[in-house]
Amino acid sequence: MNNLILSTLKNIIKVLPFTYRKKSVLVSFLLLTNSVLELFGLAAFIPLFTIILQDNAIQKYESLTWLYELLNFNSEKIFIIAIASLIVLVMVSKNFISLGISYYQSKFSLSLYHYFAIRMHQYYYQKGFTFFKNTNSNIIKRDINDVPQYFAKDMLFSVLNLFNEITVLSLIIIGVLIYDPKAIVLLSIAVLPIFLFFYRWVKKRSIRVAEKSNELAPEIWKYIYQSVFGYVDVQITNAENRIRKQLGELINEQTKLNVKKQLYLLAPTKVIENGMVLTILTITIYGMCFLSSKQDLATLLGVFALAAYRIMPSINRLMIALVAVRSNQYLFPIMMQITNYKAPDKIEHQEITFEKQIELQNISFKFPDAENKLINKFNLTIKKGSAVGIMGPSGSGKTTLMNIMLGFLRPTNGKILIDDKELNESTLVPWRDKIGYVQQDVYIIDGTIIENVAFGYDNANTDVDRVERCLVKASLLPFVNTLPDGINTIIGERGANLSGGQKQRIGIARALYSGASILFFDEATSALDCQTESEITENIRQLNNEKLTVIVIAHRENTLKYCDKIVKI
Repeated sequence: MNNLILSTLKNIIKVLPFTYRKKSVLVSFLLLTNSVLELFGLAAFIPLFTIILQDNAIQKYESLTWLYELLNFNSEKIFIIAIASLIVLVMVSKNFISLGISYYQSKFSLSLYHYFAIRMHQYYYQKGFTFFKNTNSNIIKRDINDVPQYFAKDMLFSVLNLFNEITVLSLIIIGVLIYDPKAIVLLSIAVLPIFLFFYRWVKKRSIRVAEKSNELAPEIWKYIYQSVFGYVDVQITNAENRIRKQLGELINEQTKLNVKKQLYLLAPTKVIENGMVLTILTITIYGMCFLSSKQDLATLLGVFALAAYRIMPSINRLMIALVAVRSNQYLFPIMMQITNYKAPDKIEHQEITFEKQIELQNISFKFPDAENKLINKFNLTIKKGSAVGIMGPSGSGKTTLMNIMLGFLRPTNGKILIDDKELNESTLVPWRDKIGYVQQDVYIIDGTIIENVAFGYDNANTDVDRVERCLVKASLLPFVNTLPDGINTIIGERGANLSGGQKQRIGIARALYSGASILFFDEATSALDCQTESEITENIRQLNNEKLTVIVIAHRENTLKYCDKIVKI
């Protein structure tokens, strides 16, 4: 257990940034303060019980006599009522303070979740284009959103609660030890073996459950994603029952794991409850055999009942915290990815102009795991205002070449010049301010037409007139005007309410809205019917006539008939 706690502490210290380390110390102090206040609240009942259960208690105990005379009471009944009222005041004040501490604790947890989620998002984005192409999106989703949340909510606070409850239990044990040392021996004999047995029984099982659950989550999301976005293919291939069977098996397995999780959460309460009942029996036997009067036994049982009132939830939380700490160890390897991650230094961007040409000089490219170069010493000059078509069989490197020009991939050798200024990290952002990109499968968000055209802008900063001008150039405004809500029409997830050609036109309008003077089209018409392909091709030609530079990848030469130059790879 010690090794687990120490290794967890070391890992948390590594993962937490310095400012959050300081805040976590404050949160620990507040949690301890809250627990101490609870103990004072419970301790306040002891004099009340003493007065009620014992005759002449005020005269018997010097502290009660001193308080009685100090406050000038002349009635024992009034004194008891005053003490009870004071206890109510203490408990109400404690609960208000406790709410404030809980608020700060929740605020700290959520801010930590926010910090790590944004940092993980930034870290993954720094990995670049290839990473996103080769990594399961459900794993990325889990690591950016779920893991930081579990770390902040489950791991960190389990450790803080662990130390808090250990401190609280220590204070209670010291208090009872002062009152009656034999009671502590009885308590240890009755409760400690049960606690240790349960912990040893549950620790390995909880780790296996957490690790398996973490592995299953992306798999479940994969089948759900396929079912939603692959609906047509699922139906056409009669795969509905097969996919549902696979999904059902995974969910069934996850359900079994969740049942075990729930059992591990509920079990500590029942285990400790049984231990406490056994302790009451033990203390009763001890009192009947060794204490001088039933009043002394009643007082001892009252003290133990108060202690048990706080000990039971404390031990329960302690056990849950231990289980959570052990079962969430899988979080650390994921979180450690960003431990030494430093956000890149702010790059001083160098402005570039595009008045003359784009020049590709001796461009070569090889993927890290490939033996041969996909592109070898490729040269091309693209004049401003021209239209250039790039053709070639599948796998020839057309899209890779475009991704190099877009800045997603870096050439293994060679360079790209824009008006004699090299495309690199310092010129990439200004370069992307000048370009627009229309893919074969245009990404459509589940929102309105205006939100899709002004992609990445919030509604308050969207220029409606500009959106409409872009829709005109994309030959989409006549269609939009037929819709009940016009540009505010919701077009469904992934453009479910649009045709293929309309999606392409949304992509063109989006590229134009960003202020692009150079448009890249990657197989933009290959999935369209002949009529729609012809219309989109005409759209592209008209854009070229407006002095926009157009670079198009296509399979068919007739779609490039308007191009000034056709390059075959």
